[in-house]
Amino acid sequence: MSALLQLELGDGFVVQSAGLDKDLAGRPANDRSVNCLQERGLDLSGHVSRWIGSISLDGIGWIVTVGAEEARQVRAYLGNSSARIIVANAEHGGIPDPYEFGLDGYRECVALLDRVLPNIAQQLRTREGTASP
Repeated sequence: MSALLQLELGDGFVVQSAGLDKDLAGRPANDRSVNCLQERGLDLSGHVSRWIGSISLDGIGWIVTVGAEEARQVRAYLGNSSARIIVANAEHGGIPDPYEFGLDGYRECVALLDRVLPNIAQQLRTREGTASP
């Protein structure tokens, strides 16, 4: 999601990613993610996952999660952070995990993100006082 959100927001924003599963930290993006986003012209080949508990959340303004449960877990890590949370596709239960559905599942996930991320990007621009392009 972070690469697609960065594409939506452009150079005026810095988008980072971190996960909730400590055991996955340090691993590269899975082949399905790499292949699916490569079809879109985005290169994830150098991506390495990070665990949210190992990064500083100071200076983070917004956190976008894939679901309400993930948002709840992220709140546990926020501590004194003033970061605010947005759940992508919240009105429809978030963004489903495509892992069990093969490459087609990842393509469907990207199509869903293509529909919801422009709205999230607009919210972030508006809330940060940045004019939209």
